[in-house]
Amino acid sequence: MAKVETNGSRDVMQYVASDDVEQAIAAIASDGCVVLENAVSESEAAELAELVLSSPTRSPGVSGYEFVVCLMNHDLRFLKLAMHPTVLELARHQLGGRTEPAPNAFAWPAEHQILLGSVDGLVAHSGSDPGWWHMDSPMGQLNQSRPLPDFPILVNAIWMLTPFREETGATRVLPGSQHFRHLPPATQDALEGQLHCCAPPGSVVVLPNTVWHAAGTNQTQQPRVAVACNYQPWWVGRLTMDVYPIDREVWEKMPPEAQALTRHQLEWNTDFSGELTDTSAPEE
Repeated sequence: MAKVETNGSRDVMQYVASDDVEQAIAAIASDGCVVLENAVSESEAAELAELVLSSPTRSPGVSGYEFVVCLMNHDLRFLKLAMHPTVLELARHQLGGRTEPAPNAFAWPAEHQILLGSVDGLVAHSGSDPGWWHMDSPMGQLNQSRPLPDFPILVNAIWMLTPFREETGATRVLPGSQHFRHLPPATQDALEGQLHCCAPPGSVVVLPNTVWHAAGTNQTQQPRVAVACNYQPWWVGRLTMDVYPIDREVWEKMPPEAQALTRHQLEWNTDFSGELTDTSAPEE
């Protein structure tokens, strides 16, 4: 187990009711992340897990781990997760900027201050390797000779669609690491002070990108399925080569409030792209 300075981090995750915004804000301020329990029903989670597993566009991770990208292009039922009111409010609280103009500073319209960056599946198959400890983009791409920002540039909401337990590969986090302002060590090993985000299907962990985290290893025979909804401020564009836009014909079918969060994706340049496979394509 690798040792790190933990700044007195706690030994249990903080869990709050899915509609308790104030308690969730307090938990994020303290630990850097929070689990909202039972934010959708277990039956809804099971239905969405099947949709993830049937979605065709994949990108590889560590051995036994897959990213299932562009879920909204596959089925708009994933809006149930992306538009969850408590998650949206937490993203606004973490990423929002000035709401009233000053003599020397204008204010961006409050209703357009957060955007939806991606909605991707996270599948840990049986026997998957543990993930690498990391901070979500763009923290790893910034100049590492300087302290990283002490404020988030992205908020990740990881929806647990199948049981999240240590043995199924639940996400690992290091509470308090939001204060470190540098990347974690390049390791897949356990870190001293790490916690597993264990919760029933339908729960969601809200994780600003100032926090160290990593996938666990799935020691069961069933896939561990999650959906990551990433939110970003209005001043950030396409963050990585592995983030892909909403198709225009899909966007046109969205309700207006979802269109407002995703309109920016229609202008993304995707010339720079990662490795993708399409499981729906016939083999040659």
